[in-house]
Amino acid sequence: MDCSSQEMPNLLHLLKTCASLSSFECDSNNSTKRIGDEFLLLSPTRSQQLLNPNKKIVIGDDSWLRRGVSVSSETSSPGRQFERQEFFSSFKVPVNFYDDPEGLNRLQHFEKDAVNYITPETLYQNANDITLFDCRYLFEFEGGHIQGATHLCNPFEIDSIFFKQIPAVKPVIVLYCEFSEKRSVQIYKQIRNMDRNLNNYPNLHYPDLYILNKGFSNYSLQYPSQVEGKYIRMDSKEYSTQFKEQKSQTDNQWNSLKLKKRIQKINI
Repeated sequence: MDCSSQEMPNLLHLLKTCASLSSFECDSNNSTKRIGDEFLLLSPTRSQQLLNPNKKIVIGDDSWLRRGVSVSSETSSPGRQFERQEFFSSFKVPVNFYDDPEGLNRLQHFEKDAVNYITPETLYQNANDITLFDCRYLFEFEGGHIQGATHLCNPFEIDSIFFKQIPAVKPVIVLYCEFSEKRSVQIYKQIRNMDRNLNNYPNLHYPDLYILNKGFSNYSLQYPSQVEGKYIRMDSKEYSTQFKEQKSQTDNQWNSLKLKKRIQKINI
């Protein structure tokens, strides 16, 4: 058997992992198994999801190990980190818009630079029909966020959340970050670009995609009762270490994604 010097470390790791197959642990729900330094990926069942459909989801957080989603402890590459996970995201069914499941632009909104925005009032009035994604850094999200929001900051998570399994009824999706000026706009454009590439124009899997105008900083002031925790500024001195680490990680993820796109164009 011929092995290159680059393949040999992976082969040795595989043999080491296989040698430890006799020892593993299951959690109380028998949903996660640990084998050596690896986690077996077992998707949560639909019944498990229905038991607690309103549970907030922090993508990539260790709490997901208890629900059967995990990532190898060796996986540190920004591009591979989420691809190693099996994930199913439960989108809210827009009950009040159910008569028009294929409708476009079901929320009152305005457009700026090819991006659709809704006001805080619109979000508040339609909160039960909206699937929310918080695009800030994790320390900001953990400090406080809009009720029911799911954390989404890593661009490599988008494919697994939105396009591995398309919901039968088109959800109404709203993104936000601190001021809704950069991070949520980046995620918005990435979702829309991927959606366009998978469909013939003008069809979309997620036509109802919006950004919360003025972001969490403003919404937390207008509707404090709709916020869990408190508003933590991105530039808060108390969290300067977390900010530097998480900003660097997110920047690396976006740079890695750009590099991946360039390589794909070269290979076409």
